[in-house]
Amino acid sequence: MSWSEIIGQPVAVRQLQNAVKRDRIGHAYLFYGPAGVGKRTTARIFAQTLNCLESGTGDVCGQCRSCLQSKAGNHPDILEITPMGTSIRIQQIRDLSREALFRPLAGRHKIFLILGAENMTLEAANNLLKILEEPPAYVVFILTTTANLRLLPTILSRCQQIRFAPLTVQAIENYLVQQEAVDPVLARQMAHLAGGSLSEAMELRQEIQTEKSLREAALEMLTQMGEEDSLAALLRFKPWEERSQVKLLLQVLGLWFRDLMIWQKTAEERLLVNQDRLDLIRRHAHLWKQADQVLSLIQDARQKLEKNANIPLLLEVFLLELFEYRGGLVSASRSRGPL
Repeated sequence: MSWSEIIGQPVAVRQLQNAVKRDRIGHAYLFYGPAGVGKRTTARIFAQTLNCLESGTGDVCGQCRSCLQSKAGNHPDILEITPMGTSIRIQQIRDLSREALFRPLAGRHKIFLILGAENMTLEAANNLLKILEEPPAYVVFILTTTANLRLLPTILSRCQQIRFAPLTVQAIENYLVQQEAVDPVLARQMAHLAGGSLSEAMELRQEIQTEKSLREAALEMLTQMGEEDSLAALLRFKPWEERSQVKLLLQVLGLWFRDLMIWQKTAEERLLVNQDRLDLIRRHAHLWKQADQVLSLIQDARQKLEKNANIPLLLEVFLLELFEYRGGLVSASRSRGPL
């Protein structure tokens, strides 16, 4: 592992490397931010750096005994605590507290990575607080969380907090193309769908490749909806009733109508996600004249999906409402307004 593996988090990386360079290591850190943006990977690399026998520059040598043990995941002084089932339990923190009494065996620090710290039970959190108040000098805690406000304020106050921002679309797209050899067109779509999360993009990779025909089926449906005064195209789409499929459908449609709105307002090809379907975008821009209103409809459906709405009913109502927007037929008084 090395710091070059961290993408899109220059501020966090700089803060941590500077702490090592200046030998100003805190006893507890909290890495917080959305899922899939590099918190866990950064925690492991930071732990490796702290115990690197050759470190002093803020980087890792990757060759010393300590680095090799870290990379292999069997360093005796780096321990990870993760939820057992749905929570981190008090016994896990009690075991951690006992282990913290023993000095490091191979490195400079005894390091505890508490991954998903928001999942600690109240009893576990209170037990951790005791050792955070007076930790041994050689101990470093690194907590990661997607929900820092769910942690006790007293724990937050005893940690140096490092924010991890959502990744940019460009950062995810570059990674997929350069490191995963993903087709550039597919990578661009995945990056826009991922919501700033690299792990979400990686999950979407298999899903989109498996469901690659979904976009084409959705575009065919939109074309027929726009050109025909019937519900035939809509009814053919009814089999898509699994939650994961409907979620992906709404994401795909959201990107498509985003492109239509941008094309209608700017005609700038470089701003489009679906650049490989430019001819159809031009065509749909005339068939679906209220793209901004349809985006509002899609956003409403996505919010209902997140609230566990009935899938068949949600899909049926959504498609019926979508059908009304073909050719710009919805009157201004009924339009939802832009997002």
